Amino acid sequence: MKNPIFIIAFIIIGALVLGGCISQEKKQNTLSHAVLMNKFTVGVKSDSKPFGFLDKEGNPAGFDIDIARAIAGQILGDENAVEFVYVTPSSRISDLNGRKVDMVIAAMSITENRANVVRFSTPYFVAGQAIMTKNGSKILALSDLNGANVGFVLGTTGERTVRNLAPGANLRAAKTYPEIFELLKNGEIDAILADDSMLYGIAADNPGYKILPKRYTREYYAIALRRSKDSDELVQEINNALNIMHQKGIINKIKAKWIPNLHS
Repeated sequence: MKNPIFIIAFIIIGALVLGGCISQEKKQNTLSHAVLMNKFTVGVKSDSKPFGFLDKEGNPAGFDIDIARAIAGQILGDENAVEFVYVTPSSRISDLNGRKVDMVIAAMSITENRANVVRFSTPYFVAGQAIMTKNGSKILALSDLNGANVGFVLGTTGERTVRNLAPGANLRAAKTYPEIFELLKNGEIDAILADDSMLYGIAADNPGYKILPKRYTREYYAIALRRSKDSDELVQEINNALNIMHQKGIINKIKAKWIPNLHS
């Protein structure tokens, strides 16, 4: 006959292991965890007006912040059930996959390479890449970038676009939009190639600069989530929420609030 103490110990250990597995499964389900905590942790930008920036009081503001709050309102029933974490174009994917955030809403375009490492929601905004220069610049078209000093932001699709469409350009990179604008302002570069939505925010606050009318891409902004089963339920809920927000005109109201004059 087996030692009863051994049997009891085996049962206890099995229960603990099973309980741990169940607990871990619940923990890994991003939606269940958000409902339990009554909040989403969302990665947003702090330097990319009008999509994500800090207002005069130092609080997060912008298009993406309003989208995040509306998503929380639709899914959790409370638009304030959001904790914002600031990310950059070069850190946002690692912050997401490192579980610092539940999702990223940071003017992030859908690309094939990104779709290999994150899962995207349906799009909530369409932008287009454009050129910004100083007023009076001789750069009037994409072909004029060849031989010129052109800036882009690391981690964005601007680098790929300028390399493909103006291979003769001399490229200069920066980590943030304020940094790349400083290079333009100081005359270290002749132009910036970036999403028009980002350039619009810069131009609105800085007279003396213009965005050329031509758009060279169509950039579909979407919410990024982890490519794992723990996001299965959440991506469905987010897509449902975005669909409702489109139908009710909520997204159009947010766009009119932050980008009233943008044509893309």
